[in-house]
Amino acid sequence: MNLCPHCGASLPPGQPACPRCGAPLPPPPAGPAYAQPPAFPGRPQGSPPQPPQPAAFYPRLPGPPLLPRKTFTWMDVCTVLGFVASIVGYFYTSIILLPLGLASSIVGFRGDKTKGLAVAGIVISVIGLLIRLMVVLYENDLLPYWVTSGLW
Repeated sequence: MNLCPHCGASLPPGQPACPRCGAPLPPPPAGPAYAQPPAFPGRPQGSPPQPPQPAAFYPRLPGPPLLPRKTFTWMDVCTVLGFVASIVGYFYTSIILLPLGLASSIVGFRGDKTKGLAVAGIVISVIGLLIRLMVVLYENDLLPYWVTSGLW
């Protein structure tokens, strides 16, 4: 909505005179419907603005110090191998995989990054070996009665 320059009444578009005061209205501008941006120093009127140059306006700030990249060693690989072997050893070929998982986890414990995984592999392998030992002794009737059926 436009405003009348004489009385300030709101006018619908395309009206030749103000309905309130009867004053004739100036014709609409013949150019584009948007206003031209204000001229900036050093730029001619009507030319597109140039993007700022990054090196000229924005100095490079020092970032955080770069830390040396840590690489995996064979001990870390042994840790992962020992953990996986101890987990899989509960379900398949426990006679082979549980001792392999125990030995690999012990070697991998000396690594820097995966000590927690190595401890988990050692604990899982030892518990699995103890369970397997109890099962073998039970199947060969080498355990006393009170161990397999309880004290009461």
